[in-house]
Amino acid sequence: MQQPDLGKKIAKLRKARGLTQEELVEKCNLNVRTLQRIEAGEVTPRSYTVKLIFAALGHEVYNSLPGTAERSGKTTDQIRDMIRKACSYTLDLFNLKTNAMKKLTILSVIFLTFCAVIFSACLSSRRVVNDKKALLGTWQIMNNGVPDTTYGGQPGQIRYQTITGDRFMVTDIQYSKKQIYAAFSGSYTLDTQNKTYSVLIEAIGGPGYAQYMNGKIGTFNYRLKDSLLYLKGNGYDEVWKRVR
Repeated sequence: MQQPDLGKKIAKLRKARGLTQEELVEKCNLNVRTLQRIEAGEVTPRSYTVKLIFAALGHEVYNSLPGTAERSGKTTDQIRDMIRKACSYTLDLFNLKTNAMKKLTILSVIFLTFCAVIFSACLSSRRVVNDKKALLGTWQIMNNGVPDTTYGGQPGQIRYQTITGDRFMVTDIQYSKKQIYAAFSGSYTLDTQNKTYSVLIEAIGGPGYAQYMNGKIGTFNYRLKDSLLYLKGNGYDEVWKRVR
């Protein structure tokens, strides 16, 4: 909105609010002479001054700034024009009466790209399912290719790990003393792309793992080969064998 329309708009809003020029300038910290010249269309105020006046009048300044309606209308028309052109171009791709080879090439690239994206998503999903399925069951820790019966330096101690669909439990059993030394359990997540196995310890049993009570998270690189599970990380380099 340009002058003198802007001045007329301000005067109209001021009178509608029942304000005198003196009362309005008190609200927006202007002098009376400035407001008089603005309302008379003699000067074009700065945008900052316009915002002060319209704020004092309780009016949305956005709808009164110069060119706002025109810019908004142009933007809408531009968007509609872009949509029409995109639809027209897409429909024209399927009209093989003209430029058939070029259009077939474009359609082939689009189709192959779509297939590649779907295939990649399916392959990634399949890897997650396959790895999770392969992890299910009970595993015993190994030492140089044989079951480790001295785990943690304790003679007769064996460590087992049981993995379900979304949880795990590790148990240390001291067969020489006929007792369970310690155990801890929690949830886990798999990152098949980076081949990492992350565990969140949520519960412990026995004195051996009291330091893990604060929900400690451990992340390991994993590798599955035949009946073996390799875990490496957090200072550990372990080999587990599936218990049949």
